[in-house]
Amino acid sequence: MRTLLIFAILLAATSLHAQKSKKNVTFYVYDENWKGCKPEEAKYLASQQKLGDTAYEWRYYHFDGPLLSIETYKDKEASIPHGSFTYYGADGQMDSSGYTFEGKKNDWWYYYTDSFTLWKKEKYDMGKLLIRMDLASIEAEREENRKKGETEKHWDEVEAVFKGGTEDWVKYIQKNINFPDRARNLKKEGSLLLQFVVNTDGTTSDITILRSIEYSLDEEAIRLIKDSPKWRPAHQDGKLVRAFRRQPLVFQLPK
Repeated sequence: MRTLLIFAILLAATSLHAQKSKKNVTFYVYDENWKGCKPEEAKYLASQQKLGDTAYEWRYYHFDGPLLSIETYKDKEASIPHGSFTYYGADGQMDSSGYTFEGKKNDWWYYYTDSFTLWKKEKYDMGKLLIRMDLASIEAEREENRKKGETEKHWDEVEAVFKGGTEDWVKYIQKNINFPDRARNLKKEGSLLLQFVVNTDGTTSDITILRSIEYSLDEEAIRLIKDSPKWRPAHQDGKLVRAFRRQPLVFQLPK
């Protein structure tokens, strides 16, 4: 558990204006040794959001850079891992993710290359490693699934699409995307990558950051996808199904 120091004036001090309306979010700042400090001395930034009675999500960032991790705990003090965990490399790109239960690794954990290719996965049962698959095993499994898919082709399969098509989706992004004050003050820009789910009712959910830039830019990207008008959901063999989509977003400093 990291030593925490709540800094009540952090929002005003760092211009995190986009988060003022977000409920149940508390911000913390740390120095290079993960000790609580003043904003002007901060090397790391964290946000804590209560998701439920036994679920607290922590997002840890470089103070002026990308994500370090997204961690879920059972308690407010972040002492009992309980839920999803995602870790990011120095460049802000997701490199591993998995689940915990009552303080122990549980179910599948996935490990990715720089191109988001799965190179290892492990399955746990309350901390006990059950299965470990390396790249060769994963590729063999993928080939087996490919062959199986060829023999079980679906007669009707349609991807999820934005109502109005790609052109209207681009227009929505261009019209609604904002450049946060915090990122402008920090002179941060770059390319961000998100993954999300289009549900059977056309809404979006399960928004995941695959490549992070900086806190306020990441939050703006999440807001943009979350506020999206409804999509036309995917369907398979006459049934509506959930579908994954990926969306790159480029933020350039206003001139």
